Amino acid sequence: MVHWAIRIVFVAGFLIGGWCSDVLADEPAPSTTQAADSKVGTIDEDWVDAARGRTVPVRIDEPKEFSGPRPIVIVSHGLGGSRDGLAYFGRALAADGYVVVHLQHVGSDESVWKGKDAKTAQAALKAAASPQQFQARIVDVKFAIDELQRRNKQTDWPLHGRLDLSRIAMAGHSFGAITTQAICGQTLPSGKSSADPRVKAGIALSPSPPGGGDPHGPFVGIHIPMLFITGTKDDAPAFASKVKAADRRSPFDAAVHSNRYLIILDGADHMVFNGPTRFGSVDPKLADQWLELVGKASAAFLDATLLDDAAKRKYLDDGGLASDLKGVGTLEHRQPGQ
Repeated sequence: MVHWAIRIVFVAGFLIGGWCSDVLADEPAPSTTQAADSKVGTIDEDWVDAARGRTVPVRIDEPKEFSGPRPIVIVSHGLGGSRDGLAYFGRALAADGYVVVHLQHVGSDESVWKGKDAKTAQAALKAAASPQQFQARIVDVKFAIDELQRRNKQTDWPLHGRLDLSRIAMAGHSFGAITTQAICGQTLPSGKSSADPRVKAGIALSPSPPGGGDPHGPFVGIHIPMLFITGTKDDAPAFASKVKAADRRSPFDAAVHSNRYLIILDGADHMVFNGPTRFGSVDPKLADQWLELVGKASAAFLDATLLDDAAKRKYLDDGGLASDLKGVGTLEHRQPGQ
């Protein structure tokens, strides 16, 4: 069973947002060449997996102030989302020197619900949260890494030679977190692994326990460093699944072979991790504070694990991040074997 999140936005009694699931509808999408800010450039491309006859739209946030080959982060959106989502996350990492590749998973993306009435959209989203779409997402990630390896050698590609393919991380929110967990080593219900050894670290925003069976065993296959981020109100909608906020620490507790971190933000709900929004009950200023911390902590985690940055490791392990989270959230850290 795959868990998902869906939000209905009502203003003055009218459904204006449509059925949204992990969709950043409130922030305009950048064009192909528009800079997200002074430190980050953005490129949109549609990659074609000829073997599957499948198009994989991507949005790449590139660091503008760093030279030489840069490490890579693959990002997977939630059910009903798109490459537009998690923009704050991509910009934060790109500003820190990472090439961030946002994938759009056709079949579990915004095309599932756009243009449909609420009842039809809900049914379509439920159908899209299927084992088949989950498998398609996993293959999308593996294809994207293959494509990055190929394109990095092409002299006419904008990022030719700029990728450090020995340093790849994976990140995602909700359905994208489940995708991330699988790529990082969580076993499938069949007991098989879809781990990609080219991925060296993972970040799961709103991680999920398995849909059934052993709540711990599937995670013992995760051996790479992981950062799990959730909130005290990170429940799934009741009609979508029975996952409660407290359940989301399960991967952290069970991944006993991983050097792993868990951040729990006080008051953060499921949708806040997708990006800033004008809707809902969350104070926008508080949401901005949370998301700034998500970006800062994620960048520090990747610097420490992918780049072996001693200063960032000290920040994570010796109280710096915990101090930044004081009054906002908590941090836990466990070494392999714990």
